[in-house]
Amino acid sequence: MFRRVDRVVLRVPVLKTAVKFYRDALGMELVREELRVASLRMPDGGAEVVLHCDPDLPAEAVYYLVDDVRALYARRDQVGLLFTSPPVAGSRGYRAAIRDPGGHVLFIVDHALDAAPPPTQVPVAEAVSPGALFPGITVEVKVDRELLVTTYVGLGRTADDLPYTPDLERLYGTVCAPHKHEKPTREDVWRTLLTVRKAGKLPRIGEARSRPPEVSEEERQWWVEHLGEAIGRRDRLPYSAEFERLVDDFNRGRRRALSPHLAWRLVATLAK
Repeated sequence: MFRRVDRVVLRVPVLKTAVKFYRDALGMELVREELRVASLRMPDGGAEVVLHCDPDLPAEAVYYLVDDVRALYARRDQVGLLFTSPPVAGSRGYRAAIRDPGGHVLFIVDHALDAAPPPTQVPVAEAVSPGALFPGITVEVKVDRELLVTTYVGLGRTADDLPYTPDLERLYGTVCAPHKHEKPTREDVWRTLLTVRKAGKLPRIGEARSRPPEVSEEERQWWVEHLGEAIGRRDRLPYSAEFERLVDDFNRGRRRALSPHLAWRLVATLAK
């Protein structure tokens, strides 16, 4: 099933210093370097090391290459795999996380999109059938709302500032703990949080900790054009495969890269 290690993700204190060490001292090839992230390839052309200094990205992660993430997800019961969330699309293929019997989380990825033709750049609202992008807020696995609210208050961070942060991961881990078998996804937890807020049962806890990123007018217009009518339903964006694909598309080829959290903070301001 596993073909090889695809990439190792490491958070570093100073990106330039780390890049110099991995490139000059360890002999790795620098593939890409942006404001907060750099990719270096092993001398044999195989696995990559991804260095970053983004506090909203994992400190450490190892991704294992497989043939087809979606096929494994479809056969998860037959092969005995426990997925922590459904596959999501990235720039090269699909990725997901599975849990081994000891509770360790293993990240898997494929390169299914490498051979596919590049997608036509049209607004997201036109790229899928009507209603398919952001259906009504539904939750696949029931989330304990009382535990959710209690944990949320303890974090002391506003809901709009939570997506793609370590605090959301703490919230997610707490509400998943009571589930012995199938666990809710991050999208389930986020949507439940929205439902509770819409019902007026989510306490107000102050201002957001992070600020939307400063972007050019051209970059703002990119998001406006690619989101289309979805801007009006922006609360349903976090943890959707469509949003993560947009983040990858926006970052591809640019000298700077927005983390999913900062991309969300930007998008959240576009409709205001």
